[in-house]
Amino acid sequence: MKDTTTRKLMRQIMDAAGNVVYTYDAHWIIVNRLKNRQICIKIAQIVLTALSTGGFLASIIAGIPWLSWIGGLTSAIALALNLYSLNFNLPEEIKNHTEAANALWDVREAYRDLITDYEDMTNDQIREKRNDITREISRINKEYPGTDERAFIKAQKNIQNYMFSEKEAAKILNFEEDVTN
Repeated sequence: MKDTTTRKLMRQIMDAAGNVVYTYDAHWIIVNRLKNRQICIKIAQIVLTALSTGGFLASIIAGIPWLSWIGGLTSAIALALNLYSLNFNLPEEIKNHTEAANALWDVREAYRDLITDYEDMTNDQIREKRNDITREISRINKEYPGTDERAFIKAQKNIQNYMFSEKEAAKILNFEEDVTN
């Protein structure tokens, strides 16, 4: 019975740890997407403002009336973009997803520690540690925004970025001892 319970606990912990890794990566994917959107909006605002100002000035200086239409049109688009920006606080969203990812990093490492120490623990100790980590994940999920399906799908594709063979890890860490696979 103990062996079956121990295997079930390990399977549950491995599944939960895997979900944390996916969610961690999904938050960073969202952060990068939001940062790119923010940069595009800022560049568009600058370009549209320059075009609208240039159009109005050129129409006045050159006396070409259709340039004021271009200036007015680009000004209206810039206004729409500014109104869009007011409805979405991208810097705050970026901050929240970054903090969520950072919090999940700690959880991910707690799971790694639990898996490493697993064989030296009793089932009750394992359950206690698992429950502590579950409570922390619950707190994070309540405090921070969730991820979306698009980010989660991309995270599933990225998961190989987190996998190292023992030889690769030893090389990265400059670990001198001969490690075999």
